[in-house]
Amino acid sequence: MSRAAVVLSRAVAVVVAALMLAGALVALPLAAAVPSSAAVRDGVTVDIVDMSPTVVGPDQTQDVTVRVTNDSEAALTGLQADLGVGWREVSARSTVAAWADDDSTRTAARQLSLPMDDLPAGESAEVTFELGVSTLQLGVDAPWGPRQLSVEVRDDGGTIDVLHSFMLYDPDGGTGDAGSTAPAPVDLAVVAPLTGPPLDPAAPDEYNSTIAERTSEDGAYEALLSAAGAADVPLSLAVDPAVVATAATSSDEQLSSWASRLQRPGAADVVTLPPYDTDLAALAHADVQPSGLRTVTTQTGLVPSEWTAPDTWSTRIGWPAGTADLDTLAAARSAGTQHVLVTDGLEPRIGVTASATTTVPTAAGDVAAVVADHALGGALAASTAGSGSATPAATQRLLADTAVLAMAAAESGRPVSVVAAMPRDWSPDVETYTAVTSALAGQSWVDAVALTDVLAEEPTDAPRTPLEQRVVDDAELRPGAVQTLVDELDGLASFATVAADPAALTADVDRDLVAPLAVAYRQDRDARDAAILLAGERADQLQSGIRVIGRADVLLISDTGNLPVRVRNDLPVDATVTVTLKPDDPRLIVETSPTVVVPAGESRDAEVRVRAIGSGDANLEVNVLAPSGAAVTAPTEFAVQVRAGWETVGTSVMAVGVGLLFLAGIWRTVRRGRSDRRTTAEVAETVAPQEPPTHRPPTHSPEDPQA
Repeated sequence: MSRAAVVLSRAVAVVVAALMLAGALVALPLAAAVPSSAAVRDGVTVDIVDMSPTVVGPDQTQDVTVRVTNDSEAALTGLQADLGVGWREVSARSTVAAWADDDSTRTAARQLSLPMDDLPAGESAEVTFELGVSTLQLGVDAPWGPRQLSVEVRDDGGTIDVLHSFMLYDPDGGTGDAGSTAPAPVDLAVVAPLTGPPLDPAAPDEYNSTIAERTSEDGAYEALLSAAGAADVPLSLAVDPAVVATAATSSDEQLSSWASRLQRPGAADVVTLPPYDTDLAALAHADVQPSGLRTVTTQTGLVPSEWTAPDTWSTRIGWPAGTADLDTLAAARSAGTQHVLVTDGLEPRIGVTASATTTVPTAAGDVAAVVADHALGGALAASTAGSGSATPAATQRLLADTAVLAMAAAESGRPVSVVAAMPRDWSPDVETYTAVTSALAGQSWVDAVALTDVLAEEPTDAPRTPLEQRVVDDAELRPGAVQTLVDELDGLASFATVAADPAALTADVDRDLVAPLAVAYRQDRDARDAAILLAGERADQLQSGIRVIGRADVLLISDTGNLPVRVRNDLPVDATVTVTLKPDDPRLIVETSPTVVVPAGESRDAEVRVRAIGSGDANLEVNVLAPSGAAVTAPTEFAVQVRAGWETVGTSVMAVGVGLLFLAGIWRTVRRGRSDRRTTAEVAETVAPQEPPTHRPPTHSPEDPQA
């Protein structure tokens, strides 16, 4: 073989070896080490106690302190802890989630190993790694961003537990300042729902008691309010107005004080939900019409009339539970909500970085949707719901996730806003939430903003996973029951116009009818069914408060007359009603439909004028109407015997009789004047006058003893 051939063959061998080495180095951080054959040991956990600094530079040392806790029944001997760190940056959010949520024994490239003392059962021990970043060969030319980090604890039997986290690297020195390599910041808003418990119409006091418990010093509502004002990332609140109204109008000083603090200007960034947190998906899937949707979600009588929301709480949003669909978004728009917060659905397509706001076309028109970031929200909620032993690991995971998001936003050249939405049952540990969010807000790639700031942004048109037309959750209230409740609300609203203040008349019953539609009732279906039955009974009872008092059949002997209809009002307020009569015979014409005010607890007659055009028997249907035109009683009937000519005939007969009697009297008088026992003038002239008698009767004096 010639010398040239030998040189060439050696060169090829060197190149191949170099390529193989490079391939191994590239593959190592991606696939990590080969998983250990041993399973993770039950009862043993590894937690990060501290990582400092949060972001490291080329010449710094990454200190990692971990705690190993042995809750098993046996002592751990021959312990060793290994720190692994990958040198290649994590550039995809899916990789962040996969690594953080991986519960296998995979590890990053091992960098340090430290022995540990034996650990008896029921005890814990800490170990601190001090890793010089220079050993990773990360210099000023290395890419900015997170790296995979792992801590593996082993004993004589193999791997006991593996913890996954991240190391944040900044080639500008680890200052966290936005340098030449750090991306532009993303806007981060965090929102939590402040919603009430399910209201049981049979025990409304329990609803008030639960609210009082949650506003106490250790309660969930108090924690939400405290987190909203204490953290560097302000916690926006999506408030159920029924909760705040109940607290604000309570005689309990604790409740009213909490409500006052919440309503104080600047206390929290607040948007409002429908009263009692109505299940928009259930309404949508029952095909409730827009008028019914507005009745359920905006009726002012659902909260105490003496409470009004602050002017700054003018933004109304819908927050569907579970997976959103087009029908639910359309229902939210018809209900009058200004924005819909989507926590499950409308995710950006793979490889697409998009802001939270977007527009979704629906059958009811375009809907302004706010898409929550599922990964960020889930990680933040999980890490801040309890005491903060996992705070450093959670913080590193959130920093890594937002860092990757910021890098993707920088590549797209568009600003990005993200919303982390907490679940409805989330109750934060204020100290933990403050620590985690302060670490986020302290970085150059995160800007903390309020939810209302995000809502004010122009929507983006980035490609997203489309929503399905209809997705029904098994926990939703069945459509028939939903429609029954809505129909009863509509009917009650029409009935209530009999009162001068309809909202005051129906407030409690309206509340009872809306309560079973709450999202909170998804967790207790049997109680929801009982609440529906009781609410219906109370609605029927209220609407039976006005009735027509029955009467005997009527004899009408004149061409016109007034028929009295007696109306009874058992409502606690005066009622204004209109009485109408409908005959089944055209010979009787109803000329008026009087409107009367019937005092509370009393009865009144409504005089209905009728006109008869012939004789006969007729049945009259009686209807009592509210000012809205709705019937407030079931129709009743009474019979009328129409004898239209009797009055005229009777009058004529009486007139003739009177006339005959008058003539008879005259005739009798005349007859008496012509009696032959009277002396006529001619006879009187022929009778000679007689002398008066001369004899006088005897008289007696008082002295006469015989008198």
